[in-house]
This record gives sequence, C-alpha cells and structure tokens, in this order.
Amino acid sequence: MRLKFTLLLLSVSVLVLQAGAHNECSRANKKKRAVHKSTIATPEENDYDVKGLKFDINLTNTSTEVSGNVITYARTVVPSFSTYAFELDTALAIDSVKFDGQLVSVTSTNAVRKVNLGAPLANNTDFTVQVFYHGTPKAGTGQFFTGGLNTVTLNSGTKLMYSLSDPDFADDWWPCKQSLQDKIDSVTMWVTTDDTLKVGSNGLLNNTTQMPSNKVRYEWETNYPIDYYLITVAVAPYKEYNYYMHFTDGSNDSMLIQNFVYDSTAFMTTVNKNNLDSTGFMIDHFSKLYGKYPFANEKYGHCMSALSGGMEHQTMTTLGNTSTTLIAHELGHQWWGNNVTYAKWEDIWLSEGWATYGEQLYIEHFWGKQAAKAERTGIYNHVMSSGSGSVWVDDTTNVYRIFDGRLTYSKGAAVAHMLRYMAPADSLFFKGIKDYQQQFAYGTAVTKDLQNVMEQAYGKSLDSFFRQWVYGQGHPTYNISWYHIGTQVHLKVDQFTSHSSVSVFNMPLQILLKGTKRDTLVTVDVDQASRHHIFYWDEQMTGVVVDPEDEVVNRVNIVKEDATLVSVKERTLSKIRVYPNPATDGWYIDGIGSKTTLQLTDIGGKVLWEGVAYGKIFIPSNEFPSGNYMLKTYNKDSERTFKLIK
Repeated sequence: MRLKFTLLLLSVSVLVLQAGAHNECSRANKKKRAVHKSTIATPEENDYDVKGLKFDINLTNTSTEVSGNVITYARTVVPSFSTYAFELDTALAIDSVKFDGQLVSVTSTNAVRKVNLGAPLANNTDFTVQVFYHGTPKAGTGQFFTGGLNTVTLNSGTKLMYSLSDPDFADDWWPCKQSLQDKIDSVTMWVTTDDTLKVGSNGLLNNTTQMPSNKVRYEWETNYPIDYYLITVAVAPYKEYNYYMHFTDGSNDSMLIQNFVYDSTAFMTTVNKNNLDSTGFMIDHFSKLYGKYPFANEKYGHCMSALSGGMEHQTMTTLGNTSTTLIAHELGHQWWGNNVTYAKWEDIWLSEGWATYGEQLYIEHFWGKQAAKAERTGIYNHVMSSGSGSVWVDDTTNVYRIFDGRLTYSKGAAVAHMLRYMAPADSLFFKGIKDYQQQFAYGTAVTKDLQNVMEQAYGKSLDSFFRQWVYGQGHPTYNISWYHIGTQVHLKVDQFTSHSSVSVFNMPLQILLKGTKRDTLVTVDVDQASRHHIFYWDEQMTGVVVDPEDEVVNRVNIVKEDATLVSVKERTLSKIRVYPNPATDGWYIDGIGSKTTLQLTDIGGKVLWEGVAYGKIFIPSNEFPSGNYMLKTYNKDSERTFKLIK
C-alpha cells in the first residue's frame, strides 16, 4: 500500500519511467476507525482453518450496496469444535446461514457473529458455511482506512466502486475471518452487475455469463493462497488494456498483464500507456532479484481508482495513478506482503518497508545508481526528521502507528538497504532475499525469520544489526577528526545516538579521504563511541567526506582537522610495516603490537584470513587471485587499514 507521493517525469528508452520522492503517507482521510484490532475478533476464529471461499454477490458502481451469499470452506483444528465464529459489520443484515447445508441460527455481538453447533465436530473435519446477506455499508471517501467499499465519481464523470479491506475492513462487505496467519487456499469471486460495467478481481477471469435484466456475471478465480485483506473487487465502466509480458530467465514463459482502465481518451495518454507497458519490464526485473513472480500461472494487473496511492491486491492492484514508482511499489508487494505475508502487525515493515525499497531497486536498474542514491537520501532524511521510533510496531492497536510513513515505510526501506550494505557481497544479499521468498512462499513470516535466512546467506550473525535498527530507535551522529602527516592518516570517529535505546550503532562506516590529486575510500568499523584509526596513504590530504554514497542512516555534526591526533601514535601505536607490496607468494606484517587482531578481506568485504598476532607474521597469498585486498589491524587502542596488492 502506498498512499502519497510527488511525481517527477523522465524517459528511458521507449518507457516513460516516473520517480516519486517518498513522502509520509497521507493521513487526512483516515477517520473511520482509528483503533485497530491487533488480533482476531474472537478466540473461536482460531478453531478452524479457511480452505476456500465462493462469492456470489451483486454490486454496482453507484453505491456500496451488496447482496448475495458467500460460502466458506473450512476445516476444524481443535478436538471439539462447537462454535463457528465470523465477522460481518452490523450495517449488513444476515438473511440466513447454512452450516453443512442446514439452516442454523446466528447470535451477534456487534460485528462478531456466532453459530453454536448442536453436536461438536472432531478435529480435522471439513465443513461449509453459506451466509446469505444484504445491506449498504457506510461509503468511504475513496481513501485509505475509510471502509471496505468505496464509491466515487471522478472528474470525468466516471462512477466506480471498489473494495479496500486493509487492515481490517473485509467485514464491511463480506462475512469473513480476519486473521493474518490463516491464508485462504483459493477464492472464487462471482459478481453480478449491469452489462455496461466490468468487474476486476484476483486471479483469472474464467467466464462472463449473461444474466436476466441486462446483467452480467463476472466469474474470477484464484488458486494461490491469499490473505483476507488482499481479496478485491472493482466495478466501473472500465475498458480493458491487456498485453503479455515475457520472462527473460530462459524459460520463454509469458504472462498476462490485465489492466482495467477508464474508458476515456483523456486517460489513455501516451504517458499512461507507456507507464502501464513498463509493468512487464518491472515484473521481469523483480523476478531476477526476488525469484520468479509468485503468481505467474495467473496474471498481474491494475484496476484504476480514486486512491491517492495504490493497494497491492493480489494479482490485481488497485491503482490511483500510473506513476511508475507507485507501480513498482505495489508490484513489489506481490513478493513482500502477498507471497510472504507478515504474520503479525508488529512486523508489517516486511511488507511496506521492502515494497518501498523496491522503488529504489527499480530506480537503480532503470535510471542508474545516482538516481537511486538521490531517492535513498530523501528516505534517510525522512527517517531522521525525528530522533526516535522503531521499525518494529510497538502499538498495534493504533492504525496510524502500524502504517507510520516515517517508521514502517521509510525506515523499513532504510533498514533493507543497510542490510544490503552489510552483505559480504551484493550477490549474497539477493541470494538471501530469494531464499526468504522461497522458504516462506505462500505463507507467513516474522522479522526473526528474515534475520535467520540472511544470517545463513551472509555466514555471520546479524543480531546486533536487527536489535539496533529494527527493534531499537534513533540513528547515529558522527564527529570526525583527522590529520595527515607524512604517509600516515589519523582518523578519530566519535558517535552519538539520538535515542537511549541504542548506545552505539555497530556499523561499518565508509570515509572518503580527499587528496590534492586523487581520493581514496576507507572503511572503519564503528563499534565504540570513540575510536582512533590510522591509515597509510602517500597522497597529500585535503579533507574527508563521511559516508559519501549515503549507505547508512546518519548525521555528521563536526568534521575538523586536528593536529593533536598525532600524539596518539607516540604513546600507544607501534609502527606496522607490510612488505613486499605488491606480493607474489605472500605479505610479511612486522611491528604488530600486543593482542592485535588482523583480518584480510577482498574488496567486496569477504573475510579470507583472520588471526591474532604479536611482532611479525607471514600471510601467504598463493591461493588468492591477482588483485587488491584489504588488511585491517586493530586492538584496544586503534584500528588501521592497509591496501595489499598481489
């Protein structure tokens, strides 16, 4: 779900690719339900597993009136199942309920409806419930968090009605169980409407059946597991704009892109058409990053609406406009949120944060790294507009906190990028997220699950990273002191944090050493509030730039030249020599101080050798290919980095 953005137009090849600076989500129209239920509505809903749904309902585009019936196919998961509970808003009247084909009575407590069974069912017993109902839900304004059904009139005079169930408005328009953990195995959606209208929904359109009185029934079906809030309908005098995209993974597979757009030449401009056409390219690219589009046997598409942003309904996004960053965001959700759904509202960043990061990945691929950096800088500045707040949602009763634009969206995206920055190699980051998508496909996951998968991919613990950046609050601010004398560069890094929940953010920090003729980039490990580092560089130094590529969420307060740093060497630091350099068979390291740890890595950061030494040591290079390597030496007093060449 993406709620608000600004537009910037560019052109790449034959595609019109629009970038949107990420802004905090609009909250102006979220008046209907400020308090969110953090769990299911009643404990009895946990006693069964929804296996399938069959809708047979009547809708139109001029009101939110709904009538018809919904069949729930379910299976018991407790030894003695005596009460069937579901949710349906009080604005809707129940005409009758059949349990396994027999009429039963229903009791109601607000939106919670219950059927008490005469004879309890045993565990693992299949049953069906058919609810006949009708009514007119309160119409929303066409924005988020205003109701399950929305009816609006656009400036062109087009009238449309569309559903919006996220986070817990499904009960506004159908009898449901609103549980994140209980994915529905399949959904058949039959909607009867006027034959001048079209209906968009999940999955594939199997048939359109002419009905009496100038009516038509649209018969949709999806056979992929789906969460309740991702079920969708949209009704309007739409025109279809469809095409097939092609995967470039060697499979020669193609897939339908099905768009329900306004039947207006004013809408179907060259820009809008090109933007919709670019969806196929995005699907192909994201399939390479995340794993193949998870619903490839069905389709992907859009239903146009009056939303200020978009809603990632599975296989059929409800879209407010055709900004390509918006398209990329909602498409990203098909993996992050739809394929793998967050199991708890506390972990919604696994959906919204990663879909927001998908915008940056889209920009990086189609526009280049500098455009992606500009997008990232905007995200980071948004995160640091306040010094507190965690990605992990600490109050799931407050819908505004769940969908907080700065924390869930921007900081979630920032954490995703910093997790990539922490990877020993970029390929391992994408391996990790592919593994996550595959391991939890069509199911649910929590933050710890992602952490475990990424640790396996990286081959190292990420506990402090997740503890500080996901569960902790705030960000670091750095003061940098530097001095260059001879071939020796002194750097002192002092860190201050904006929130007491984290004393030190343990992050590698890139620092660009500026020289009169050339620059060089060094990386320091920040694991203390204050630390002195020494590097050897034969260029005349003129200054430093902290985190030049904006890889880490941080502020820089003071950068200054400080000649007093030289005295540290005289008191505490030994003279380390590396020779020969370049080397053929290996490097001798001489002058190593007491209890010094040495770590040899390749340029990508992969650790090749590590040990503790004193005095002199030889590091063989026979098994290493020709190229550049980095040697870090550190003890309680300092850290130094050497560039080694073979």
